[in-house]
Amino acid sequence: MQQTRNHNRDFKEPGNNHPNRSYLSVIKPVRLRYWFLMLFIFVAIMLFSDRGEGIQNPDDQDDQTITSMLTVDSLPESLDRPNHSLRTVTDKNTATVNQPEVHDDLMPAEQLVKKGSGTSFLPLLEESPDKWKSTKVKKGDTLYVILKRLGLNTAAATLIARSDNSDPLVRLVPGKKLHIRSTDGLIGDEYIYEDTPLTWVHARRSDDSYEIIKHKLPTTILVRKAQGEVISSLYAAAKVAGISDTLIMNMTEIFGWDIDFAINVQPGDRFKLIFEEVYVNGSKKSHGDILAAEFINNGKTYRAIANTDNDGELRYYSPDGKSMQKTFLRTPVKFSRISSRFTKARYHPVLKKTRAHKGVDYAAPKGTPIRATAAGRVIHAGRKGGYGNAVIISHGSTYSTLYAHMSSFSRGIAKGSKVKQGQTIGRVGSTGLASGPHLHYEFRINGKHVNPLSFRQPASKPIQLAQKADFERSARYWEEQLDNIDALNITASIDHSGS
Repeated sequence: MQQTRNHNRDFKEPGNNHPNRSYLSVIKPVRLRYWFLMLFIFVAIMLFSDRGEGIQNPDDQDDQTITSMLTVDSLPESLDRPNHSLRTVTDKNTATVNQPEVHDDLMPAEQLVKKGSGTSFLPLLEESPDKWKSTKVKKGDTLYVILKRLGLNTAAATLIARSDNSDPLVRLVPGKKLHIRSTDGLIGDEYIYEDTPLTWVHARRSDDSYEIIKHKLPTTILVRKAQGEVISSLYAAAKVAGISDTLIMNMTEIFGWDIDFAINVQPGDRFKLIFEEVYVNGSKKSHGDILAAEFINNGKTYRAIANTDNDGELRYYSPDGKSMQKTFLRTPVKFSRISSRFTKARYHPVLKKTRAHKGVDYAAPKGTPIRATAAGRVIHAGRKGGYGNAVIISHGSTYSTLYAHMSSFSRGIAKGSKVKQGQTIGRVGSTGLASGPHLHYEFRINGKHVNPLSFRQPASKPIQLAQKADFERSARYWEEQLDNIDALNITASIDHSGS
């Protein structure tokens, strides 16, 4: 009994040396130390992360991709900041094919300022938003159909068609937006038609007719620099550089008198461009003019600087003032493949014998446009033996060119007609002694056949004397900008508008 009481006492009245008492005496300080340790680790991690975001270990730059973007603070607040300002540095052992280095910086604004007074239609829509009805033109829509669909009086369609300058509203284009204001909900009093990305048409009712005026939208021009290297093709290089096919085609037009882009472009060729991008309300609408360009072909550098001549035409000159536009284009068919070259001995695929080939054959799909390589007068247009359908153009008393195996002639191409350089004179075909669709092109000097790919171009005209001093200053500036593209891809903003 005594033992039982003592046993119970051991549990109910524990003494100071009982193990439970010892545990309770140490648990509180252990928990405090634990939480202090966790807090210390958390603070250390946060401090380390904040410092790590601002510091880049130079030794790690070749082991990872680094992307940085420069904020262009001088752009208008209403304009979305372009996101082509990224410079990417990749591991040198795994460099991306065709990957140009690009970065953004500001060009001197005073070099680029253009003024204008374009007009926006947005204030008209915001003035009485409850009175306007907006719709997107559908395939097959006419103004009559749209008015009927919106529950408006269709008689306005006839009045507009009878008014001056009504063509855009008579020939509506699917996908374009049309806004119509009606005061009474029945008759269309005012029309706004967004006919192109850069223009809009405004029609306002006046008695029994409409006053119709076309306006230009206020635009912002971003002047951009880009560069690329040909690895697989010129188009692939353009895509990587972030520029459009149309822009690269314009570049080939500039250098087309010196470089045959059908055969001469090869891996390792490089290009640089300084050009305009046109924005309306912060949205890119199109590209503008090329201001300066460089193309390095087989180690030889060609540069072109834009200049507006006294007649208002934009033309391109080399930095020393010689026109990029030569007497003859290097190729009559854009981006085709040469299937046979100029030679004294060539096996004819149709005649099955060896004979001289006095021209160059450009293989291209049937219907591909054929361009006159220089201005001149047509001295033959029609069938010509084994040449099939052929055109011969005289370029003064010294030079003449022949275009053979054509499938068709362009309208107006006939003996005696005048043609301009680059004018389409017909389409590629396979008429005459031809094994497949191609253009046979011959070049003659004083009646003698010469190799179209290697003849020496006549000297080009220099810039007008009255513009020479101004052009030389401009050329020096743009050459500096082209040189800077090796490190930078510059974007700047200027205002440019017109009504």
